[in-house]
Amino acid sequence: MRMKRFIGQFFSERHFCGLDIGSEKIKACLSRVQDKDNLELLAVYESGTRGFKETSVNDISEFSSAIGLTLDALVKKTQVRFHDVYLGIGGDLVETRKSRAVIPLVERGNKLITVHDVNEARHQARLLGARLDEEVLHDFVQQFKVDDVNIALNPVGLYGRKLEVEVVLVVSNVTRLRNIGKAVKQAGFDVNNVFFNGYVLAESLLDRRQRTEGVILVDLGARTTQVLIFKEGLLKHYVRDSFGGESMTSRIAETLGIPLELAEDIKKSYARVAENKLATNNEEILIKKEQAFVPVKRALLNQAIESEVDRLISFISLAAEASGFKDQLKSGVVMVGGGALLPGLLERVEVSLAMPVILGRSISGLNNAATFCAATSVAESGYKGTMRYVFDTRKPKDWIEHFRQKAEELCNEYF
Repeated sequence: MRMKRFIGQFFSERHFCGLDIGSEKIKACLSRVQDKDNLELLAVYESGTRGFKETSVNDISEFSSAIGLTLDALVKKTQVRFHDVYLGIGGDLVETRKSRAVIPLVERGNKLITVHDVNEARHQARLLGARLDEEVLHDFVQQFKVDDVNIALNPVGLYGRKLEVEVVLVVSNVTRLRNIGKAVKQAGFDVNNVFFNGYVLAESLLDRRQRTEGVILVDLGARTTQVLIFKEGLLKHYVRDSFGGESMTSRIAETLGIPLELAEDIKKSYARVAENKLATNNEEILIKKEQAFVPVKRALLNQAIESEVDRLISFISLAAEASGFKDQLKSGVVMVGGGALLPGLLERVEVSLAMPVILGRSISGLNNAATFCAATSVAESGYKGTMRYVFDTRKPKDWIEHFRQKAEELCNEYF
């Protein structure tokens, strides 16, 4: 009873802040532990990114000030003072590549493969796949091979002489990470952990059934679009391209001859993706141009973004083909990011790709939840990681089984 009361108090006092660094916006959320399985979102905030250009910090004072503005706003909104943040990065800040490693198990005969052997193989794959100036954020196992014969996702308990692993690594430049961390520190906060936001989005938004049946996760940001494809429970393909919501804004600005700031407001208020290219809309809207209001047909506005919509659909389709699973993605497409909120976009993608398309998680009381999905998912991953190390929910008899397995592994290893 005392332990339950202690755990309840521990949960009620814990807060997790997710910080999502984007090329145009810095987004953050603060969540409170509701119970041992759920987080309650307290507040979100976003501000413009300053002092950060071309994936690098170019003015640490400006960048730190922008981060501080965002995080201090959360403190004021919630009246909760926190010190640690969980950082999410993606887009051009990360790279993915495949790596493989082979480790010998015994010189003669064979041995029972243990968890230690699996971890050693993965460690070697990380070392071989990353350069000296890179940090590995995640490694996604694709498969193991035992003696070039048996292929398995979990080789523990099999006999063999050598173990091979194939992984997909997500890496980031160490210098860039350190500069971002320094800016967060100057703002008065500490970075507790760093995540690839594509990974945490998948962990948060996609259930086991979706990842097993096959699903496309699309994160449509301001300047970068990321596509992750899952099948058989594994990340099978990842690709990104340098276009997003800002590309559509630029097209509107060019077509109507107006500033980017005004074009962004018009896009959010009036732009809509047509059901098909031939659709027309003779409705007129008034936009402020110089010192007067000028009528513009909504059809012209919609046509301005048509090329970028086609580019997005083509990008998703080509990614699905490159994965080798295009006709096996039964769970369709899940879209997140501010660009995914454009009216009519999901319906157009669904018709063009001939597969179901849904918007990522909805959060009660938050109309633009898709915009903050990365920040909320980062906070959730930080929470899950903390709980994994702070508490182990195994019952006493599970501990006995745990030690029995460890003893068995040691015996198989050395005797």
